[in-house]
Amino acid sequence: MPIASYDWQSETASPDIVRLATAEQDRAGRVTNMKGVLLHSEPAFRLFSAVLPLKESLRATFGARAVDVFSLAISEDSHCLLCSLYFRRALKAHGVDPDAYVPTEDEAALIEIGHRIAAEPAAHRAPPPAAITALRDKHGAETVVALVAYGSAMLATNRLNTTLGIPIDDDLMPAPEVAAADAA
Repeated sequence: MPIASYDWQSETASPDIVRLATAEQDRAGRVTNMKGVLLHSEPAFRLFSAVLPLKESLRATFGARAVDVFSLAISEDSHCLLCSLYFRRALKAHGVDPDAYVPTEDEAALIEIGHRIAAEPAAHRAPPPAAITALRDKHGAETVVALVAYGSAMLATNRLNTTLGIPIDDDLMPAPEVAAADAA
């Protein structure tokens, strides 16, 4: 049985948790199912929220689309339906069909690195992907370290969602007419 979102709007909710949830709602416009579950543990919520400045720094370097491509590669390889749907929707918001697009040179490198991050442990015995060297030469070691750190946090996010069975947010579910067309 999945863990339900913390009821941060109840009268018994901790004031600290209410402040965190309110700040999240102000930042993102809502509290997702994942963030709602994380509210059960303030340190866990803070840990998973701490990655946002790192993500923003990568967006400044690679662009939002490329970071979403990278995140989708990790999410799909780690079989996290919730995260995969989230990043597929993000790509669609960029005007990209997640099933039919040509990645840029940087995006192709990010996909290669994302596959490595989400790979089974045995794959990590091989040398690092060539994309690491290519991106280091183009963007610097600091950027590559930030990228792999963010990707590792993305993998942890995927594992959190799948391990706890966090329900898919309603807005990530396909519209009924899309689901009906897909089933036909």
